[in-house]
Amino acid sequence: MITNGKYRHTYTSTASDITPLYRLTPNAMLMYFQDSFARLMTIHGVAAFDIVKQRRMWVITEVQMDVQPTVTYWAEDFTVEIWVSELTSLRIYCDFRIVHKDSEQLIASGTSQWNILNLDTKRLETTDFLADKLTVVPELMTASHKKVRFPKVQSCDMQMEHRATRLDLDFNFHVSNRSYVSIALLTMPNDVLATQMLKTVTVHWLHETYLDETLLCRMSRTEDGSYLHTLTNADGVVVCELMSQWQPQAETPDVSEVLNRDL
Repeated sequence: MITNGKYRHTYTSTASDITPLYRLTPNAMLMYFQDSFARLMTIHGVAAFDIVKQRRMWVITEVQMDVQPTVTYWAEDFTVEIWVSELTSLRIYCDFRIVHKDSEQLIASGTSQWNILNLDTKRLETTDFLADKLTVVPELMTASHKKVRFPKVQSCDMQMEHRATRLDLDFNFHVSNRSYVSIALLTMPNDVLATQMLKTVTVHWLHETYLDETLLCRMSRTEDGSYLHTLTNADGVVVCELMSQWQPQAETPDVSEVLNRDL
């Protein structure tokens, strides 16, 4: 449903969407937000399967997301609201909210940057053909659309290698953008995960990775207490970088005391 240029779609959480503390996982939030983006573009006739006929492809290059300590249980309904907040000559910015369906309690919010790639030249194309199809709603969920600059760190607090498997791939046979996030967050210390929950995450996707390629994942603690996660390929090229901030875990009631499902 589109109202005043904003698209809303309601989903029902599944068991795999929920953390042990009854929050939506980062992977789930990204998945449902991107599914809503695809649905919105389908309505306007410019979804991935539409523009591939013109040898074009959607590419997501950045996401900034603020996460609230909002409980989400299995089989609860939540709504993703998404809209195009800015359209430049080369970039499409989509802002979004994820809220509980009935209470409208905020679960997460943020912004994302998209580009159109020419499949033949591998170069970015202008967004001119989208101007008369997409409605721009200039409401921003972040301070601005200016690219977040990550700090340069000199040390590495943890590192690991990951070899891309078929489970990491999307329908383009690349490592999917959500897989990069899951891989990067594997470098979070266990003691942090045991006492804290995700507060903000900013992701820059920079280069493609394919099946059987090896990624080196490095995690560094920054001066402000954030965690910088950097993924490089075998040639030393940074393919993805992610900045995460965490907050103390909120107290969560036992699910048996608050949940009643008549399904």
